[in-house]
Amino acid sequence: MIRSFYSAVTGLAGNQTYTDVVANNLANINTVGFHRSRVDIETLISHLKRAGTPPTEALGGINVSQVGAGMSIGSISKVFTQGALQETGRPMDVAIDGDGFMIVDDGTRTRAFTRDGQLQMDVDGNLVQSVTGFKVMGYAPAGQTPAAAAGAADALATPDADAAAAETTPPPPELQALRIPVGDKQAVATTKLKVAGNLDVLTAAAGTTTSTVALFDSLGVQHNIALTFTRGTLPGSWTWQPTSTDKSVSSVTADAAAVEFDANGGLKTGGETVLTLRLNNGSAPQSVSLDFSGISQLAQPSAVSESEQDGMAQGMVTSMKFDSEGKLYALYSNGLSKEVGQLALANFVNPGGLLDVGQNNLRPWLNSGEQQLGRAGDENFGVVLPGNVEGSNVDLSTEFTQLILARRGFQANSRVVTTSDEMIQELLNMKR
Repeated sequence: MIRSFYSAVTGLAGNQTYTDVVANNLANINTVGFHRSRVDIETLISHLKRAGTPPTEALGGINVSQVGAGMSIGSISKVFTQGALQETGRPMDVAIDGDGFMIVDDGTRTRAFTRDGQLQMDVDGNLVQSVTGFKVMGYAPAGQTPAAAAGAADALATPDADAAAAETTPPPPELQALRIPVGDKQAVATTKLKVAGNLDVLTAAAGTTTSTVALFDSLGVQHNIALTFTRGTLPGSWTWQPTSTDKSVSSVTADAAAVEFDANGGLKTGGETVLTLRLNNGSAPQSVSLDFSGISQLAQPSAVSESEQDGMAQGMVTSMKFDSEGKLYALYSNGLSKEVGQLALANFVNPGGLLDVGQNNLRPWLNSGEQQLGRAGDENFGVVLPGNVEGSNVDLSTEFTQLILARRGFQANSRVVTTSDEMIQELLNMKR
């Protein structure tokens, strides 16, 4: 009776813990990046009533006789199945479709890992975790050296042998905090210019037509260049002259300044040349490849204009975006996009061994294994889905089923406690 009493008590305690875990799962059903926990139950050691005997020639064998001592919670572990992807439309939000964790720095020389992709930008342009303000870690763009100060705030927390404290180790030098260059201005100098249109075949010799094209220097300043075409004396021949009235332009010249058309009005020679722009600010001459392949000579009014160029006026950072590889781009008001970093991902041999430290974050622990750094799309890593977050992987029907089982288990063990107590009372009453 005493044994049944204590066995039932273990059942009550175990099913209460079971209920606690299920309740926590249900409480976080709408928590971004949350992964449900699973309870593994184990039996306690049984008391041996009879050892049993092996069979003999005369008698058969007798099985061992044991009485169990109840149950206990063997383990409570995270289940890292993929959560449902939820579209948010926010360019700063990211979801990992597949394996891996984002890396965030908490500012205390330790590093946390998360599947919570709700990110935002602070006033300094740092990309941070929305719920904590922890900086999101990544890689410098290809060909760039990470900021020297980035490593100082980036270290990995690992437990010591007795799990009493966390040690820090120097961070990999290639990681840095992802940052948008707020207030940065970017311009693109014109290096290629394409001109298209028509030169009237009926234009008399020495007749002219002028059109204006725009070029941008390295500061994004626009310079207007006039192209004056003059009809030659030979059939299909034209010469042209670049000029500028901009006070900032000291001279503009061309390597070749003649074009020739065939009898059908198609360009025959002079389709490509180089325009050299010299400015009064002392900067190096700017060379522009000029493409006339889009010009024809037909019996139509002369009209020549710029059709395409690669220069851009100066623009400021207005927003940002991720791509599926986790590359982070700053977007400028002039249409320019510039890669400023790439989201770093980490994985572990045993993600179930990570320590849940709250705030949607995890830390390496005794049985998680060493971190493995990588990028989205690499082997053993998922891809990044911008404008999405990963929802909780809690399934409502499954948790309700587990809740019912825990409740029934608790009720059954409470009945055993009551019955055992009644039996003890009966024994006590026998003495009276």
